[in-house]
Amino acid sequence: MDFLLRFLLVDIPEAFLLLTISLALFNLSVFEKKKQAILFSLLFALTGELLTLLEVLYQPKVILMFLCMTAYLILLYRFNILKSVFMGTIALVVMILAESIILAIFNSQQLFLEEILSTTMLAVFARLFYLGVFLTIAIVLRTTKFDIHQLFQHNRLNRYLFLLILLGSVEFLLILFMNTSFFLRENNSAILALYTPQFQMFFQLAILALFIVIVVLFRIYLNLTINRVEEETGTPYLNSIQDLFTAVRSIKHDSLNHYTAINGFLKKELHSHAKEYVEQLLKETVLIERSADSSSQVLERIKNPAVASLLQSKMVVCLAERISLTLEIKEISQFSHYKTYDLIKILGNLLDNAIRATSYELEENRYIRLEWGQTENEHFLYIENSGPTIPECQLQEIFQMGYTTKKNGEGGLGLAIVKNVAERYNGNIQVKSADGITSFFISFANR
Repeated sequence: MDFLLRFLLVDIPEAFLLLTISLALFNLSVFEKKKQAILFSLLFALTGELLTLLEVLYQPKVILMFLCMTAYLILLYRFNILKSVFMGTIALVVMILAESIILAIFNSQQLFLEEILSTTMLAVFARLFYLGVFLTIAIVLRTTKFDIHQLFQHNRLNRYLFLLILLGSVEFLLILFMNTSFFLRENNSAILALYTPQFQMFFQLAILALFIVIVVLFRIYLNLTINRVEEETGTPYLNSIQDLFTAVRSIKHDSLNHYTAINGFLKKELHSHAKEYVEQLLKETVLIERSADSSSQVLERIKNPAVASLLQSKMVVCLAERISLTLEIKEISQFSHYKTYDLIKILGNLLDNAIRATSYELEENRYIRLEWGQTENEHFLYIENSGPTIPECQLQEIFQMGYTTKKNGEGGLGLAIVKNVAERYNGNIQVKSADGITSFFISFANR
């Protein structure tokens, strides 16, 4: 009778709550697959009772329960080995922590394991408290909609981080075994058999081996992190250099066209036409130089060298495309809380989009205005350009991945990237387009 009550009221709820916690780590509900949940709870509870019946010692029993739980998750839920091992490790860490907390509380009142198990009221209270800890953790994970995938995106760097946390959890679990058995052996004769030299040697070697693996993985993770930072820091400069080369080739091409036109006027002795043509070129050059000088002075106030480099390269592109570029940048924190790589994504894609749209206009109507400022409540970026009007029905579609107005179908990523980065920093994007003028306003709350 006692076995049946323990099995129904303790073992099965314990298995069910452990499964709930494991699934909640990935924002999965235990009720989505009810049959698998019931079968898992029965199998896990029976395994625990069977190991108890065979009088398996505490530490090997926990290891066997961990292996069985991993196998059940693979068989019933079709999870991969890495995910199943991680879920099993976390579940058993929670189980051991709950046991340690309860024993520490009782021991502080001079109540030890043998006395707890021999007193019905204390045993019932301990088991209810034990299950209550599980229930609390499960409720917190489900109400917060915790999802570990949000912490580890699918790339090589985060996979190594995931492995580090997984192996660190196993390491913590083994150290906890050691400390728990040492803590309990002084006051509980039933646990004394656990603390044997053979078991201690096994766990010490396992802890040492895992520590070596963790150190190797951490070194790999550190090298990958350094390489990623170098790559992300260098990319803006490489793109800026590419833009500069493109702009120089464009200016060279335009210069050859102008020289050819002047040479044609002179060959036909159309001196008045040649003079008028040269005077027009000089007027345009003076206007462009004034605009460039004004923008260069503004660039000197930019604190971030990568951003300054990007804007400098876009100025040269605008010069080559005969686009009037106006920069208004205030001496503020200039998004110092945001990653340089993300700032480059926003500015680069918005300016590229503006340059492409403005190129459809006549040369005398081409302009881009960028304002970078701050109010009491927010930082903001404002980019306005001339060009084709975007129909109102398409204003929200332009942020969708793959949306493009190019005839060859290329592109369609720039504005989607801008939106993704802005949302990551809880930014707000507003776009307007009317009468041949399109503007983007991106704001971020002050930190």
